Amino acid sequence: MFEIKGKYLTSIYYARHIPPISPYIYEMSFVPHSSWFYKTTPFPTRFIRLDNDFSRNYTRRLRKYLVQAENLNLHIYRPAAIPDIETMYQPIMKAKNLGPLPPNITQAREDYFYSEVHHPVFQRLAAHISIGDTHESIVFGLVNVSDFRKFSSPEHQRICSIANKYLFHMDMLYFQQLGFRIYDMVGTSEPMNQMKKEFGGDIITTYTHVPRIWYALQQIKRSR
Repeated sequence: MFEIKGKYLTSIYYARHIPPISPYIYEMSFVPHSSWFYKTTPFPTRFIRLDNDFSRNYTRRLRKYLVQAENLNLHIYRPAAIPDIETMYQPIMKAKNLGPLPPNITQAREDYFYSEVHHPVFQRLAAHISIGDTHESIVFGLVNVSDFRKFSSPEHQRICSIANKYLFHMDMLYFQQLGFRIYDMVGTSEPMNQMKKEFGGDIITTYTHVPRIWYALQQIKRSR
């Protein structure tokens, strides 16, 4: 279990107990039911089991991309933090109408893992931030950004896409070496899920519990 502090509220992830009343949002909990205080909704997500040879479940297409990635001479870096991650995220946020990143995301934290993939010519093409939950032995994929939209050439976009998938693969190998058992790709929503399907894994149903007053405010905000 870990928490992410937002601008107004704090979300707690992977909780195995939901108190009757709480000021927190409980995201992706393993508890299917909660008290009247919360609005509970199922949230399916994709788990990659790291305690085996997870790459055997990759699609043929993904395997081909990983071979191409090796030929591109890509390099993986694991910095202590990525100060400009929000700058990389802005085009993606606008294109996909996503919410902002959590506050203080650029600050190094003990349970956060930062990774980048670099090309010899184009330099950094993608970056990831993951959160390690040692109690549950799960790694949570928090941020996935790439420079795909920066390129106009289809060939350059293809290289960027391959590099991003290669970074996922190398991240999971790294987390496997650290002893984590599961990599959570977080969600099954389209169109991002099309990429996630290439990695195989299992669809697991988790549950999100939102205090009803906050849930009502969210619905009013979305309807405007």
